Amino acid sequence: MYARRKYPEEIEKVRRVLNAEERKVFDYFLQHISVGEIIALRELKLRYGIEDPLSVIVKLIDKGYIERGEGCYNLARKYREILWSKTR
Repeated sequence: MYARRKYPEEIEKVRRVLNAEERKVFDYFLQHISVGEIIALRELKLRYGIEDPLSVIVKLIDKGYIERGEGCYNLARKYREILWSKTR
């Protein structure tokens, strides 16, 4: 899909505890920080091969890694701030 990127250690720790599907979805949101609900579900299923993307997203929301906005899903604020602080 894309070249594997090295993330800050705080994010790498999260990636290590996730199963393969959860990691794919988390990585998707690391690349696409905020995505509309319909687009996210379609892309995760068709491009990334996630059989039931909604259930994986719900698990990641419950774990605090993703947030649900108004018609969209977002990488959780904590992880957005980590990414932004490392790029400045």
